[in-house]
Amino acid sequence: MSSNPYAYPADLDSDDDELGYDDWIDDDEDTLADNMSSMNINPPAYATPPRYSGSGSSSTASLPVYTTTADQLCVICKRKPRYSGNGKSYPTCGLTCAAKLQAAAQDPTSAPPPAGYGTPPAFAFTALSGRAASATGSPNRGASRRIVNRPSVSNLGGSAFRPRPNPRPVQPDKPTCVVCKVRSVHRDYVTCGFSCIEKLSKDGGDPTMCDYCHRNPRLTGEKQCGPACAEKAKNACLLCKCQPRNGKYHLCGKTCKRISTKSTPLILEAPEGHKTYEMVEKKFQSGWKDTTRPMPKIKKVFKIIENEEFLRPYDAYRKAVKNETFRYHGTGRQCQLGVTTTQLCTSSSCPVCNILKTSFQVSIAKTTGAFGAGVYSSSASNKAYSYCGASGAMLLTKVVLGKVRQVSGWNEVMACPPGFNSVVFDRMGGNLNETIVYENDAIRPVFLIMF
Repeated sequence: MSSNPYAYPADLDSDDDELGYDDWIDDDEDTLADNMSSMNINPPAYATPPRYSGSGSSSTASLPVYTTTADQLCVICKRKPRYSGNGKSYPTCGLTCAAKLQAAAQDPTSAPPPAGYGTPPAFAFTALSGRAASATGSPNRGASRRIVNRPSVSNLGGSAFRPRPNPRPVQPDKPTCVVCKVRSVHRDYVTCGFSCIEKLSKDGGDPTMCDYCHRNPRLTGEKQCGPACAEKAKNACLLCKCQPRNGKYHLCGKTCKRISTKSTPLILEAPEGHKTYEMVEKKFQSGWKDTTRPMPKIKKVFKIIENEEFLRPYDAYRKAVKNETFRYHGTGRQCQLGVTTTQLCTSSSCPVCNILKTSFQVSIAKTTGAFGAGVYSSSASNKAYSYCGASGAMLLTKVVLGKVRQVSGWNEVMACPPGFNSVVFDRMGGNLNETIVYENDAIRPVFLIMF
């Protein structure tokens, strides 16, 4: 990684591909091993059904077919292969049959499963799953996933695939999801899966309940239920707001990153008092070099979320050229972005919205600039503020400087000099710093600051 004097890393924060946490699951992908383990169903060691190589075709006629034996079938439905996961094999194919087996085990009047677990059906099992099977995927795992609204398939011996009953069984030792209020939560989260966390992130949950734990009423005039949640909220993920940020990043994990990048550009507010807000505010204050003007109060801070396609060229340029730093860029605003809305406007002449949509474009820079056509920014927040004021918008950007050409006067260079990657004019000892880059991929907006 390139040298970086700042406390927050070079990977545009929460947009880094290495963002950790093995977090939320999709709603159509069960944590069967966890759920079946909680149902106290002992997993004897059964043989795993054979693997196959799929053709990738979506036609059921071309799907691979294999024949199961009695000791490989679910002991309840006697139709699907037994589920295997986390190094264990279970006697049933999924949660529905597992619940029936558990009920039978607890019923003293029910007879145990017959020896050999019954006779297998007189048709070959065709591997189908709720999502496309991989070339090396395990057919018994695919078969246990939810299949919704799938019609009967004639080559299955007249047996139709039916949707799994909804909701899934509630685990008595876990609280229910705060969104659907039916299913059990996933691990130590407040929701059960991807759809519910996405809905919570979008709607914010019940406005009368704590916006961190979502289980207790808010204190009067506050967003949290008490001091404990109020303290946790200061370091919460900017999207879901119910889990701590993942270390140096501004989101909690891969699922919130996935949700946030579904529709980009996106701005997420970091409320006053939040760790992200405080980081941006501290940086802005330390960058204010003008002693003749009062420093304005920041009203709002937003994390800018962009997709991988937007960030990849910058990341490649950063790794090749190195020497990355923060810089400020003041610009105009023709809409209410960051004031009353987080939705970008559609105007082709709104400076801030167009920068967020396309980043900075050297091709539209004025050739009459003091150092030619380039993207201008400053290490002095007061210098950038002079271009936006309270009615505009300020962007805290990441800039890759590479090899810097230091200049001492206006028009000393009018383009990037050969052998250099940027130009810096530390006017008035840096109090009115000018930093210029000449490549689109040398700069990206990271935070939006409103006054």
